[in-house]
Amino acid sequence: MAQVRVQWAIAITGNQRHTARSLKKFDSPSNVPVISGDDVAEAKPAPDVFVAAAERLGVSVSDSVVIDDSVWDLLAAGRKNGLGAGLLSDGYGSQELEGAGAFRIYQDPADLLAHIEDLGIPGE
Repeated sequence: MAQVRVQWAIAITGNQRHTARSLKKFDSPSNVPVISGDDVAEAKPAPDVFVAAAERLGVSVSDSVVIDDSVWDLLAAGRKNGLGAGLLSDGYGSQELEGAGAFRIYQDPADLLAHIEDLGIPGE
Protein backbone atom coordinates (compact mmCIF):
# COMPACT_ATOMS: atom_id res chain seq x y z
CA MET A 1 0.00 0.00 0.00
CA ALA A 2 2.88 2.36 0.69
CA GLN A 3 3.90 2.26 -3.00
CA VAL A 4 0.59 3.85 -4.03
CA ARG A 5 0.49 6.24 -1.06
CA VAL A 6 -2.66 4.88 0.53
CA GLN A 7 -3.02 5.90 4.16
CA TRP A 8 -3.98 3.08 6.46
CA ALA A 9 -4.44 2.29 10.10
CA ILE A 10 -5.05 -0.76 12.24
CA ALA A 11 -8.23 -0.62 14.32
CA ILE A 12 -8.89 -3.55 16.65
CA THR A 13 -11.73 -3.71 19.16
CA GLY A 14 -9.68 -5.84 21.55
CA ASN A 15 -7.70 -4.35 24.42
CA GLN A 16 -4.13 -3.06 24.09
CA ARG A 17 -2.55 -6.30 25.37
CA HIS A 18 -4.54 -8.42 22.89
CA THR A 19 -3.74 -5.98 20.09
CA ALA A 20 0.01 -6.01 20.81
CA ARG A 21 0.01 -9.83 20.87
CA SER A 22 -1.88 -9.99 17.56
CA LEU A 23 0.39 -7.50 15.84
CA LYS A 24 3.59 -9.41 16.70
CA LYS A 25 2.76 -11.61 13.70
CA PHE A 26 2.94 -8.66 11.30
CA ASP A 27 5.74 -6.46 10.10
CA SER A 28 3.81 -3.20 9.83
CA PRO A 29 5.64 0.13 9.64
CA SER A 30 6.03 1.97 12.94
CA ASN A 31 4.23 5.06 11.56
CA VAL A 32 0.94 3.17 11.01
CA PRO A 33 -1.61 4.27 13.63
CA VAL A 34 -2.89 1.46 15.84
CA ILE A 35 -6.18 1.97 17.67
CA SER A 36 -7.44 -0.58 20.19
CA GLY A 37 -10.60 -0.91 22.21
CA ASP A 38 -8.74 0.73 25.12
CA ASP A 39 -8.42 3.95 23.07
CA VAL A 40 -12.16 4.52 22.72
CA ALA A 41 -15.20 4.88 24.94
CA GLU A 42 -16.99 1.91 23.38
CA ALA A 43 -15.67 -0.97 21.29
CA LYS A 44 -17.81 -3.70 19.69
CA PRO A 45 -20.37 -3.19 18.28
CA ALA A 46 -19.78 0.59 18.23
CA PRO A 47 -17.89 2.22 15.33
CA ASP A 48 -15.61 4.16 17.72
CA VAL A 49 -12.35 2.40 16.72
CA PHE A 50 -12.99 3.16 13.05
CA VAL A 51 -13.84 6.78 13.80
CA ALA A 52 -10.65 7.13 15.87
CA ALA A 53 -8.55 5.52 13.12
CA ALA A 54 -10.02 7.81 10.46
CA GLU A 55 -9.41 10.85 12.67
CA ARG A 56 -5.76 9.83 13.17
CA LEU A 57 -5.43 9.68 9.38
CA GLY A 58 -7.20 13.01 8.91
CA VAL A 59 -10.14 11.58 6.95
CA SER A 60 -13.74 10.64 7.68
CA VAL A 61 -14.97 7.08 7.99
CA SER A 62 -17.20 7.75 4.98
CA ASP A 63 -14.02 8.21 2.92
CA SER A 64 -12.54 4.97 4.27
CA VAL A 65 -12.56 1.28 3.50
CA VAL A 66 -12.96 -0.96 6.53
CA ILE A 67 -11.61 -4.45 5.91
CA ASP A 68 -12.78 -6.93 8.49
CA ASP A 69 -13.80 -10.53 9.12
CA SER A 70 -16.52 -9.75 11.67
CA VAL A 71 -20.20 -9.11 11.08
CA TRP A 72 -20.24 -6.74 14.07
CA ASP A 73 -17.37 -4.61 12.81
CA LEU A 74 -18.82 -4.37 9.29
CA LEU A 75 -22.15 -3.28 10.77
CA ALA A 76 -20.34 -0.70 12.92
CA ALA A 77 -18.42 0.70 9.94
CA GLY A 78 -21.65 0.92 7.95
CA ARG A 79 -23.27 2.99 10.69
CA LYS A 80 -20.67 5.67 9.89
CA ASN A 81 -20.96 5.14 6.12
CA GLY A 82 -17.62 3.37 5.80
CA LEU A 83 -17.24 1.05 2.82
CA GLY A 84 -16.93 -2.46 4.22
CA ALA A 85 -14.99 -5.31 2.68
CA GLY A 86 -15.27 -8.74 4.24
CA LEU A 87 -12.59 -11.38 4.76
CA LEU A 88 -13.56 -15.03 5.20
CA SER A 89 -11.37 -15.83 8.16
CA ASP A 90 -13.42 -15.53 11.36
CA GLY A 91 -16.01 -18.20 10.86
CA TYR A 92 -18.60 -15.97 9.22
CA GLY A 93 -19.80 -16.95 5.77
CA SER A 94 -20.23 -14.84 2.65
CA GLN A 95 -23.96 -14.41 3.18
CA GLU A 96 -23.47 -13.18 6.75
CA LEU A 97 -20.78 -10.68 5.74
CA GLU A 98 -22.85 -9.50 2.80
CA GLY A 99 -25.87 -9.13 5.08
CA ALA A 100 -23.72 -6.96 7.38
CA GLY A 101 -23.02 -4.61 4.48
CA ALA A 102 -19.80 -5.93 2.93
CA PHE A 103 -19.37 -4.36 -0.52
CA ARG A 104 -17.02 -7.15 -1.57
CA ILE A 105 -15.96 -10.38 0.13
CA TYR A 106 -12.52 -11.95 -0.20
CA GLN A 107 -11.27 -15.43 0.64
CA ASP A 108 -8.14 -14.11 2.37
CA PRO A 109 -5.75 -11.14 2.29
CA ALA A 110 -4.05 -12.44 -0.89
CA ASP A 111 -7.41 -12.51 -2.67
CA LEU A 112 -8.12 -8.96 -1.48
CA LEU A 113 -4.77 -7.72 -2.80
CA ALA A 114 -5.35 -9.46 -6.14
CA HIS A 115 -8.63 -7.51 -6.46
CA ILE A 116 -7.74 -4.29 -4.64
CA GLU A 117 -8.96 -2.17 -7.57
CA ASP A 118 -12.53 -3.32 -6.70
CA LEU A 119 -12.26 -1.03 -3.67
CA GLY A 120 -11.02 2.01 -5.59
CA ILE A 121 -7.41 1.47 -4.54
CA PRO A 122 -4.82 1.34 -7.32
CA GLY A 123 -3.11 -2.03 -7.74
CA GLU A 124 0.58 -2.58 -8.19
